[in-house]
Amino acid sequence: MSILKAIWRIDEALDVVRGSIVALERHMSVALVESVGKIVAEDFYASCPVPHFRRSTMDGYAVVARYTHGASETMPAMLSLCDLAPASWARVLTGDPIPSAYDAVVMLEYVEELSDGTLLVSRPVAGGENIMEEGEDISAGSLILRRGVYISPRQVGLLAAQGVTAVKVRDFRVAIISTGNEVVPASTRPEVGQMRDINSHLLTSLCREAGFMVQNCGIVPDDPDALTSALQGALKNYDAVVLSGGSSAGAADYTERVLNQVGSPGVLVHGLAVKPGKPTVLGVVEGKAVVGLPGHPLSCAIMAEMVALPLLRHAAGAILPQPRLQVAELSRSLVSAPGRRDFVPIRLEGRQAIPLLAKSAAIQLLAQSDGLLVVPEDCEGYNAGREVVVQMWRSM
Repeated sequence: MSILKAIWRIDEALDVVRGSIVALERHMSVALVESVGKIVAEDFYASCPVPHFRRSTMDGYAVVARYTHGASETMPAMLSLCDLAPASWARVLTGDPIPSAYDAVVMLEYVEELSDGTLLVSRPVAGGENIMEEGEDISAGSLILRRGVYISPRQVGLLAAQGVTAVKVRDFRVAIISTGNEVVPASTRPEVGQMRDINSHLLTSLCREAGFMVQNCGIVPDDPDALTSALQGALKNYDAVVLSGGSSAGAADYTERVLNQVGSPGVLVHGLAVKPGKPTVLGVVEGKAVVGLPGHPLSCAIMAEMVALPLLRHAAGAILPQPRLQVAELSRSLVSAPGRRDFVPIRLEGRQAIPLLAKSAAIQLLAQSDGLLVVPEDCEGYNAGREVVVQMWRSM
């Protein structure tokens, strides 16, 4: 496939790269409680119904519903405690099994039990009221969890109800590489002209949150041989590679050249019609995604969320989760260039969406923001007071 030299719209670029990625099938087994946030690798079908018996959903009295029809506080229905009478009743607690003779449960507050065993019911109940039938929640054999979805704490409870103690999840491994002569470890005090390695920690955290196994492979200097060696090693041992830095124009830009040398098809996209993040590099080597993100932390974080993670999830066989959206009123006007998609960090204060505007190197804005406002390519901006939709960060 030929390299796309033009500046591409983000959706078109993602489609091109997805077409060259070979989705992973490898999986591993983890304990149920350790599976939260992971990508499930197989369909789960219910092995047993839930509940597995008829049970009461309230504390009260099991009755035959038709004998309560017309009951009121002024004229309660009278049910006798007699084994031979069809209107007999039984006291039950929440979760108790309900014998087949009864078809409803009256809540305690609508019942008075007399000393002779007569039950006064002041409210009618319908058949099935306050009873959960066998299999009403989950029927045996039904699909309860589809492969490719992210396991949430709520789904852990669902699997536990089926007696599941271990889960097969995607074993997708991502290598993170920072590049640049000016980048030093976060533990090092930077000198003038240097900057701490912010991006590898940011990207490692984002990828782990996305359910991937992640390895921070350290910092590679602006040297084509060093980058070639690092990329070859990462591609040999991992399923995808995410780099930061080295993607803007200049003498230190080796990413595209090196990526084309280490395998095919190589670089597919270099340049997106977005702000921030225009110099992003997207490529594939032997079916594995390689993403080169800008070195500026804010640009890196936004492109990781909007570009890298969708590609990695596709490669891992994940079903893309629905974005978390929040409607708010824009506090100030925004101007955007036609033909470009803008991603504006937003802080929410009540119903107000406050744009956080700064240069793409600003890391504090990233920490202060609650999400992003996406300004589409066919829009020249928004006026203050307009109702907008904010895409929230997933970790919120």
